[in-house]
Amino acid sequence: MDAQSLISLAQWLLVLILGMVCANLYLVFRLKDLDPFARWNANLINAWLLLLFMIGGFIAAAVSTGVWKEHFTLVFDSASEHGEWIDAMFWRTMAVSIFVTVITNVLLFYYAWRYRAREGQKALFYPHNNKLELIWTIIPAIVLTALILDGAFKWLKITGPAPDDALLVEVNGKQFAWTARYPGADLEFGETNVRLIDEGKGNTLGFNLEDKRGHDDLVTNEMVIPVNTDIEMKIRSRDVLHSATLAHFRVKMDAVPGMMTRFHFKPTKTTAEMREIKGNPDFEYEMSCQQICGGGHWNMRLVVKVVTMEEYKAWAAQQQTFIASYRQLNPEAGGAQADASEAEATAPQMAVSR
Repeated sequence: MDAQSLISLAQWLLVLILGMVCANLYLVFRLKDLDPFARWNANLINAWLLLLFMIGGFIAAAVSTGVWKEHFTLVFDSASEHGEWIDAMFWRTMAVSIFVTVITNVLLFYYAWRYRAREGQKALFYPHNNKLELIWTIIPAIVLTALILDGAFKWLKITGPAPDDALLVEVNGKQFAWTARYPGADLEFGETNVRLIDEGKGNTLGFNLEDKRGHDDLVTNEMVIPVNTDIEMKIRSRDVLHSATLAHFRVKMDAVPGMMTRFHFKPTKTTAEMREIKGNPDFEYEMSCQQICGGGHWNMRLVVKVVTMEEYKAWAAQQQTFIASYRQLNPEAGGAQADASEAEATAPQMAVSR
C-alpha cells in the first residue's frame, strides 16, 4: 500500500472515531435525562443556513468565474465578423438570466428565513392574484420574444447565401481527422465519391479522375485562409456524424454522411494578431469535432491559419495539385501527365477568388 492510500485510510479512521465520540457523548447526556438539543430551534437554524448557503453560492460563482474567465473561449476573443453579433447576443441573454437568477434566489432564500415557522404563528393562505399572474407571465413573454427574435434575425443573416466573391473551402471529416480542399484556377471543385476512395493510391477524397475540374484542386492537412475575406466552407463526412467547430470564429456545423452542409464567415484577426492578444506565441486556431464520433474523437483536430491575402497567395502557389501528387504516388498511371503539368502551371492562381 502506497503512502497516499495510508493517509486516506487514516483520514477515514479519524472521521469514524470522531463520529463514535459524538454518539457516545449524546448517549451519556440522554442517560442523565438531558437533551443537549432541547433548546435548539431547527427552523431558525435551517433559515440561517439557507441564507449562508445563498451568500456562499454567490461568492463561489463570482470566484470561479474570475478563475476560469481566461478559458471562456466562446465569450471572449471573437475572431470573425459574425462572432461579434453572437457574443453580443450571449451577453444580452446572460444579463437577463443573471438578473432573474439573482432576484428570484434572493427572494427565495429571504422568504425561507423571514417566514420560518415560529411558535404561535399561523401561515397565510394566499392562493391567487390575477394582477401578479399577468405581471410574471406577460413580462417574461415579452423579454423572451425579444431575445428569440434577435437570435432568429441574426441566424438568418449568418446562414444566408455567401457573397459571390467568397473563397471556397471544403472540409472533409473522417474518423479521426479533417482534410481541407481548395478549388483550382477554374474555381470549381472536381467530382468526388466515397466509392472511389483509395487510400493506398493517395485518392483520399474519392476524386473522379475522369473529371478534369478536380485535377487542379488542392488537398491539404491544414486550413489556411486570408483575413477579412468571406469564406464559404462546405462540409462533408465520409463515415459517421461529425461536427466541424471553429470556436474562435463562432462556427459550428454538423458534417453529415451522404450530404453536404455549409457555413460562411469572415475572419477578422490573423493568427499572429491573436497570438499577441493572448500573449501566447504558440497559439493556433483549430477546427475540432464536437460530436462524439468514436474512440479517437478527442484527437480530431485541424490547424487553421489566418494570414494576410499576400501570405495566402504565396502559400497557395507553393501547394501541389491533386493530380500532380496522385501521379507521383502512381507513376504507372498514364494518360493524364499533360493534365498534371497544366494543373501545376495554374497552381499559383488557385483558390484566390471565385
